Amino acid sequence: MNAFRLKKQLWRRWRRWKKALWVGAACIALTVLAWRSMQVPEEISGLLTNSSWADSADSELAAAVFKVGEDSDEAKEKGTLNNEQLLQTITQSGLSRTVHLKTTYVSGEEIQTLPGVKNPLQLKTIINEHPEWSGWISSEGDLWLEQKVNDLSTMIKNEAYFGVDAFGNLTLFKGPPVQEKVLKTFFQMDMGSLKSSLPENIWKELHEGIRVQDIEEYNSVLSTFSDYAREAAEHVMQNKQ
Repeated sequence: MNAFRLKKQLWRRWRRWKKALWVGAACIALTVLAWRSMQVPEEISGLLTNSSWADSADSELAAAVFKVGEDSDEAKEKGTLNNEQLLQTITQSGLSRTVHLKTTYVSGEEIQTLPGVKNPLQLKTIINEHPEWSGWISSEGDLWLEQKVNDLSTMIKNEAYFGVDAFGNLTLFKGPPVQEKVLKTFFQMDMGSLKSSLPENIWKELHEGIRVQDIEEYNSVLSTFSDYAREAAEHVMQNKQ
């Protein structure tokens, strides 16, 4: 009898222990799963963060490269390369190039393209022959040399006329205004005030064309007729200045 009860008690304890073992194992498993579920988002977040950083780094690198290109183009457009820098560029590249000579006048610009393609030795000779000119290499690979002259071009001195167009704008023409070969438009004038103020012969000359042959005459005509510019046009000119 006592042996039977002891066996029964041991069996019950075994069942309780077995049940406790399964419960403990289940708790441990749930704990591990919960921990992993917390780790996965962190890993994903880390991956996304690293990816974002990589994308950001790539973007910054691309922006830096683009900025260098912009600065380089801007430097070329402004002609900031001196003779020494140009000669160094020509030597390092070893390329033959087309050459353009650009002269910027008060009244506009003239561009002369030299015939043929020049080899590096010829390019160096041309650069040395124009020591006071600024220059740059264009995106097409051409060599540009530029000088700025505070005067009128030969063409303007020989062929230009000041006049008025159909819209009342003071205009610089190539040849008499009747030929309508516009070189440059300056500002719109108050034609009513202009006609009532000008002597008849000056009014007629304005429509037929006023010849200008030097920078003094050019500036004098601009100064005289700027007094009759419409206020809006004057405001635009001031903003541009």
